Amino acid sequence: MENVRQMREDLYGYGDNRCRVIYEQRPGIPVLLLHGYSFTSDVWRDIGLLDELDGRRIPYLAVDMPYGKVSKCIKHTRSPVENVEFAKSAYKAFFGEVPPLVIGASLGGYIAMRYAVSNPVAGLLLVAPVGAGEFVDAFKRMKVRMRIFYGERDDVVDYAELRTFASATGGELVVYEGAGHALYLDQPGRFLRDFADFYNKILSKPP
Repeated sequence: MENVRQMREDLYGYGDNRCRVIYEQRPGIPVLLLHGYSFTSDVWRDIGLLDELDGRRIPYLAVDMPYGKVSKCIKHTRSPVENVEFAKSAYKAFFGEVPPLVIGASLGGYIAMRYAVSNPVAGLLLVAPVGAGEFVDAFKRMKVRMRIFYGERDDVVDYAELRTFASATGGELVVYEGAGHALYLDQPGRFLRDFADFYNKILSKPP
């Protein structure tokens, strides 16, 4: 029988919140993964992204965030400030001061953008992030490498808002034809390829 490696899981606590994390510590530019409101970190495993990271020997931290509707957390909170602080504390506990590539989906994309405003990042990979318009001015002043994904059939996020945000900040906007809001579920193979391409670009030219 094939030996399947067990991914490392633990509970991480900060403030009043204790949430599950899935992680692998090794050399390299770490990836910090922030799921959407209706998901948990299991979504990254379900689409094969954690296997991709392990196969490429990339360090990562997938956090069940306190904002999540079904997150594996003791105490939840929708406070953006508290969620950014939780993500920052958890990441620092595992990887110190090394700037991460942050992947954020939907509400996780919003938290990823707030994270990047006040913390160094190697790059942002945003999947249909909500509230991007709020960050136009901040990201105009910053030099952050960004790739932004949008599903053609997304009925949650306004495409015009993302297009304006990408144009104003120098982000790369990629549209997934025929995909919905959770586009990585509709087209996981393409998403994994796009991730690998973006990560390779960061490796070839670190910030």
